[in-house]
Amino acid sequence: MSMLISLQTAIADRLHQGLGHMVREVAADLDETALCGLQLAHGDYASRLTPGQSSPAINPQALARLPAVWTVAGGITASQPSASQRQRYKANALFTVIVGDRLQADASYSGAGVWQLVYAVRRLLASQDFGLAVNPLVPEKVRPLGQSPRDGQPWSLVACDFSTYWLDEALDNGHWPAPLKDSDADALFSRFGGRLDDPSKNWQSTQLNFSLAGKPDVKAQDVVSQPAPK
Repeated sequence: MSMLISLQTAIADRLHQGLGHMVREVAADLDETALCGLQLAHGDYASRLTPGQSSPAINPQALARLPAVWTVAGGITASQPSASQRQRYKANALFTVIVGDRLQADASYSGAGVWQLVYAVRRLLASQDFGLAVNPLVPEKVRPLGQSPRDGQPWSLVACDFSTYWLDEALDNGHWPAPLKDSDADALFSRFGGRLDDPSKNWQSTQLNFSLAGKPDVKAQDVVSQPAPK
């Protein structure tokens, strides 16, 4: 499974467990454009909202579902060769959690309010790796996205950015995927009939030949074999 999908699912699951009754729903794979007409522009952590503009209206269908949080995978923003491991590439990725709640949480409102909900999301996600082979999430910018009235009160959307990275392993030059089992990420190629290499054979034994310095004749031999399974 793609690491992007695995991470997005893990983020949504932790928020679903951690937020309790603060929200009506935690959902993944929603895009910001459908919510308030903006675009995330993940590459530079910016949105089209600028200080001189009035806040755009939130999509009425999204507004009716608040309070809620939605996770958006911003994709892999950069990739560089690993400095320490050959054939591996550091994949930098960005995720955004869109938080929606009432702008002011006064005594008449039983919910958390948007800024308390922002705190809760960042509290739950910062420094978490979810048991995956990724760098723990780093909290990034918090960006107001839009605002609309509902039931006579202002409701707001805020984007909370998080960054991480992991190491992708490249194929050896000229080689093809060689999945060993259905759970391998490369099983995708087998499923759709892509070209494959034969899987590498399991190590069984190694023969060691010993000779004296400058003498070609072998004086002794030893064989190291794989232990029999217990």
